[in-house]
This record gives sequence, C-alpha cells and structure tokens, in this order.
Amino acid sequence: MLDWLGSVQVRSRTGTRVELDLTRGTAWTGWGLTAGGAWLVSLGAVWAMVLGGLAVGAGVLLGTLRRKLVFDREDGLLRSEQRVLGIRRRAAIPLFHLRSVVVAARRGGIYVAYVERRVGGTIHLDEARRPAPLLALAEAIAEVAELRLVYDATTRAAN
Repeated sequence: MLDWLGSVQVRSRTGTRVELDLTRGTAWTGWGLTAGGAWLVSLGAVWAMVLGGLAVGAGVLLGTLRRKLVFDREDGLLRSEQRVLGIRRRAAIPLFHLRSVVVAARRGGIYVAYVERRVGGTIHLDEARRPAPLLALAEAIAEVAELRLVYDATTRAAN
C-alpha cells in the first residue's frame, strides 16, 4: 500500500553514471506526519499527547531522511550518502567490491532489490509489491556498474 514511501528512484543517468535518490514523497509524508502529531499534542488529552509525540518524532525522522547512491563507472566507485536529522554518513565503495544486483521475492508478496558485495553486508536499495520498478532500477545499475543481474521471483518455502 505504501510502496512509494521511502522508494528509491533514478534521479539521473548517463552511459557511465547512475544517481539514485529517495522520492520527494518521503519527506512530504514525514512533514505531514509531524503536523498531524503537533495537532494531536495541541488537543491536550493524555492519549493524544502520547500519540502526537510519537507521530512528531517519527515525522521528523522521516522528513529529514535523505539517501543518495551514485554508481560511477569512470571513477570506479559507488558513493553513498545518508542524512538523518542533519547527521551525515558517507561511504565510497570500489565497484570491484560489488558482486551483483539482485531482485528477489520474499514472503508476503514483497520483492526486494539489493546490491551484493564480495566482502561485507548487502546494500539495500528498495522493496515493493511489484517487481517491475525494481527490475528497471536493477537493470540501470547493472548496466552502468557492469554487474551481474540476478532476478529471482520465486518464493522459497521455509525449512
């Protein structure tokens, strides 16, 4: 239902570079949640103040969230930048440390896109109820970064 919330989109793309960014709907939803929470707090009831405080906190976190991924073949790097509450975290990962771009089915009809690394954990890109947007995103990354594309739409039974 809320697939668009926190979704990653291709912001710009050339033959040697693809830039991914969070959709603007994420920030708008966060600030809307903050406004709704502030309105609840203004009602003055204890339950409204508790729920409003939680909504304001979650809204500010979501409203200030920024995430940017740049796959640059010319520089040979994946640059990652994430900001929450103005606190910035950056990383530069050489492209040869990346193994593949994966779109896989999970339980409950959810599809997940991620980048598999040779060493270290995976880099989560996005998740959605339909695989088509994730596959388009993964194809763009695989083409620019010259990575293997793995599309696994089969659900696995738990042992």
